[in-house]
Amino acid sequence: MDITTEAVRMGLDIAQLKLQMASFNISHADTDGMVQRADFSQALGALDSAVDGATQLSAFAGLSSHQLAAEVSTSASSGAALSLDDLVAQASIQGGVYRALSEGMSRRFGLMQLAISGK
Repeated sequence: MDITTEAVRMGLDIAQLKLQMASFNISHADTDGMVQRADFSQALGALDSAVDGATQLSAFAGLSSHQLAAEVSTSASSGAALSLDDLVAQASIQGGVYRALSEGMSRRFGLMQLAISGK
C-alpha cells in the first residue's frame, strides 16, 4: 500500500476508537464515573509528518489498530463531570470523520479500478 492509504487507514482507526470512547463515556456518564481517554500523539505526529512529506511507509507499519487501541485507558473520572452534550457532539463528529474518510477511499479505489480497466 501507499502512504495515502495507510494514513487514511490510521485515520479510520483513530476515528473508530474515538467514537467507541465517546460511546463508553456516554453510557457511563451517570453511573460509575469511569472515563475513557487516549493519547494518539504518536499516530497524529506520524500523520503530520506524512503531510510534510517526511514520513515513509515504514513509519506507519508500527502503528497497527491494536497498538492504537492500547493507547485507550479507562480510569476514574477526575475533576468536573463530562457534559453529555459534549460527548454526543464528539460521537457525531467522529462518525462524520469516519464516513468522510471511507467515502474518500471508496472514490480513490473507484478511480484506480477505472484506470486498471482502461475505461
